[in-house]
Amino acid sequence: MERKGKSRAWGLGLGVRGRPRLRPFRPDPRPQTPDPLHVAAISVAFAACALAGATNTESRHYRIHSDLDPAVTADYAKRLDAMYDEYAKRLADFDVPAGQKFDVYLFAKQSEYRAFTGNRLPSSAGIFIPSMRALAGYEESQGREGLRQTLQHEAFHQFAWGAISTDLPIWLDEGLAQVFEEGVWTGRQFLLGQAPPARLERLRQDIDAGRLIDFRTFLSMSRDDFQNRMRDPAVGRSMYNQAWAMTQFLVFATDEYGRPKYRDRLIGWLRDLHAGKDPAAAYAANFSSNIAGFETRFLEWARSAQPSPLAVYSDRVSKVAELLRLFRQDGLSFNSIGELRQHLEKGQFHLTEARDGQTVTLEENALTYLDDLSGKPWPSSVLFLDRRNGPLPDVVLKSPRGATIRARFYARGRTIDHDLAFE
Repeated sequence: MERKGKSRAWGLGLGVRGRPRLRPFRPDPRPQTPDPLHVAAISVAFAACALAGATNTESRHYRIHSDLDPAVTADYAKRLDAMYDEYAKRLADFDVPAGQKFDVYLFAKQSEYRAFTGNRLPSSAGIFIPSMRALAGYEESQGREGLRQTLQHEAFHQFAWGAISTDLPIWLDEGLAQVFEEGVWTGRQFLLGQAPPARLERLRQDIDAGRLIDFRTFLSMSRDDFQNRMRDPAVGRSMYNQAWAMTQFLVFATDEYGRPKYRDRLIGWLRDLHAGKDPAAAYAANFSSNIAGFETRFLEWARSAQPSPLAVYSDRVSKVAELLRLFRQDGLSFNSIGELRQHLEKGQFHLTEARDGQTVTLEENALTYLDDLSGKPWPSSVLFLDRRNGPLPDVVLKSPRGATIRARFYARGRTIDHDLAFE
């Protein structure tokens, strides 16, 4: 199976290798000016969907129009409200819209999403449509976990459009959206600053291969130029990851005392952009005109940055769940993590993933996903299977960082999928 927007093409085999979730690029669908004909077409398209059984859900900040299961839609609504509160808290210096509700359109099928968007971006996982001040996304192929991340990403664009500026530099707009996309929802709060291992691995590969765009070009790149370069999927993924990494660096890099080093300057730059100042002049006023120095400091950070532990734990729990799902397809099931470990010890099992049209084998043995960060096996009281009502038992990790991570299985059509929850 292939998943564009949220790429997904994993496999499993003895000595062949299997599959982790990617953080792919999302083509930016936003038109530079409102398109009345497009708005009308979208309204007609969703009216047809509504006749097919869509329902409306009101949350504190959103009006959600969805043809998904009501309980699932309610979960998306809760997550969206929590994410909105996080945007408002982090961007309290700006004009946070008061009392305004945004529209969100959620579809079960990708074909209905494409009809809704006029098939303008058939490979996108979700979009923000500024002419409607609305979000849209679909669950098919990307699953619940993928759609949640898509909404966290696109909802930032929606919020920033109204609160900060309608014309943020494209790299910063996408970089900030990805920082929020990677946030972990614990059920009580969002934990930002997560650095997934796959992102850092790709960043270092791009640095070593000379694929990063020089900062002077990247900082001044227009939206049209950015989108034109993304016609090559491999270039697009590298550009999006570079935007995430540069923004992650500005928000979370620390000085020798552990204090944020560049965050106040970034907020100052955003204030100037909000005031309508020229982006390049405002950048120089807040960071200086020494772009080469910025690039040097960034590369030093990129080579030494480590994945955040919670991102690593989440990644491993998701991969254990995927192992169980793939083995189930082969007719194998396990009653415990111990049984899974015994089976993996019989051969060299690896996961593979689709990257830019190619199948890439992951180097780590699948047994790695059953170990802690020091390489020691998790005890059965920490990593275990928990039988509930799903098609497969949940995978549960009682993280030493205090969060319990649970991979939950559910039926999606004729297939089995899983998502993550934090307790």
